[in-house]
Amino acid sequence: MTRMDIIFQRIVSRERAKGLNFTIDDLNKSPLEHQHLVSVLFLTALVVSCITGLIGNTLVIGAVMISKKLRTTGNMFIVNLAIADFIVILIVEPFNYIGIINGAGPYIENVWLCHLVAIICVMACVCSMMNLAAVAVNRYIMINKFQLYKRIFTKRKTILMCTSLWFIAFLIELPNLTGWGGDTFDLKTLGCSFDRLISLSYTIFLSVTALYIPLSLILFCYVKIYLYVRQSRRHIAMSVKCKTRNKKGRKDEVRLARTFFIVFISFLICWTPYDLTLFFDRSDKWPSWLYILFMQVGHFNSSLNSILYGLTNRHFREGYKQFLSKFIPGFHTVFIAEHQKSTQITSETSVSLREDQKL
Repeated sequence: MTRMDIIFQRIVSRERAKGLNFTIDDLNKSPLEHQHLVSVLFLTALVVSCITGLIGNTLVIGAVMISKKLRTTGNMFIVNLAIADFIVILIVEPFNYIGIINGAGPYIENVWLCHLVAIICVMACVCSMMNLAAVAVNRYIMINKFQLYKRIFTKRKTILMCTSLWFIAFLIELPNLTGWGGDTFDLKTLGCSFDRLISLSYTIFLSVTALYIPLSLILFCYVKIYLYVRQSRRHIAMSVKCKTRNKKGRKDEVRLARTFFIVFISFLICWTPYDLTLFFDRSDKWPSWLYILFMQVGHFNSSLNSILYGLTNRHFREGYKQFLSKFIPGFHTVFIAEHQKSTQITSETSVSLREDQKL
């Protein structure tokens, strides 16, 4: 029996240990046959998630490339995050379709494919969290240690940092290939990923390195940013004058930091439920619909980021509009008209405020 065969033999053994008359033939059965409603809902959610994420992440990368305000070294991490989201949407989730429609059968015949999807899945999800941590550190240095920013985050160094995050993600996945952990077809989530039941020690290692260490770093950075901004506002309030350009620039950076913090919170909300199942259901007795729900919520985070950027940050909204105006006929005219109207309203408001101050 080869190591690849053992992957599926292990699945059969676990199901039999639950008292089920489970055979290798059951792996070939389509979940649509015995879990029709759950499978259809899961399939629908995957399609919606893929379409939303494909459009949204295209907008993010396009906006950063086309907008001068967004074309910064710090936003290279946002593009890197969007690439990780693209991988989840275009590779990991489509292979879930195979699991829903055909069961594990195609992977039994092509075990290397299950390994490949599992590696990609873990690396993309880990790299997403690593990028969020990198964004937090970038914002912290930009706002709190701005005199060091240009030395640390040069274009060349930032590209190297982005590449290093993928290498770190691969190192975290590597134990699954060396025998500490392992890959499997998960009967609960109907996809190939790391084997959450084979090694508790690796599961702890994965959670600590891919979630809790980046989480601690992110919280540290945003707390320090909050304290710095609060202290700066007090100093500004006590000062007689402040240079308008520097003040506006700093406000923009703070708003961007707020946007990225919201993105981080959404990541935490989306992935925490699934992470908890890894520890609290070691006997694998929780229902499959709960696993599907938690996994789909986690993967939906890859589609959510672009929406959050647009809702919480003006520069990203403008970047989306600029990008769309390049490809949609007539959109440019609408964008210009809206921009002029917004500028006029802002100008009129400023004049009104100055007149009120004189009175």
